[in-house]
Amino acid sequence: MKKPKLFFFLLTLSALALSPMRASEPEENLYLTPQRLFHIARSINKNLVCYDANLVGGKLDTQKPLNVYWVNREEHMGEKNGLSFIQRKMAYGYKVVAEGNNTSTVTLTAYDGRKLEICQQGAHYVCRTTINGKPAVLKYLYVKVNDRNPLSVDYVELHGESVSSKEKVTERIMN
Repeated sequence: MKKPKLFFFLLTLSALALSPMRASEPEENLYLTPQRLFHIARSINKNLVCYDANLVGGKLDTQKPLNVYWVNREEHMGEKNGLSFIQRKMAYGYKVVAEGNNTSTVTLTAYDGRKLEICQQGAHYVCRTTINGKPAVLKYLYVKVNDRNPLSVDYVELHGESVSSKEKVTERIMN
């Protein structure tokens, strides 16, 4: 697997432009919506980048499958904000790489090394990918920024649930 250096750099740069430095721990179930697929939590503040399924008439919009936005958890608790053009194009946006019947496969703009499949599982939509070599439902990503150099990321962790066993799975991608 290629090293996602650009991914780490862009996530860090975008985060620094938005928020003051403050420690945060990943929290799985905060500010959930019925359409929530996953979110990104970062070590520099408590704000979340949320990825929800974009539904039209109860079905996935396969051409624009994700609604991506910020949830403020510091100054204006619970306030939602869209992504800026630069955030969408360089860090937190996505690209549709395949469309199916009520499914879409996407990659994150900053790192195209991992495909994410948006599909229906029971009554809800989920984001499936591979985490630590296992098929899994992605729950959240955690970005750990380097304490001594805020323009550097130490690692990104993927957190999810095994498709077969329902056990929690985690994978740490080091910078």
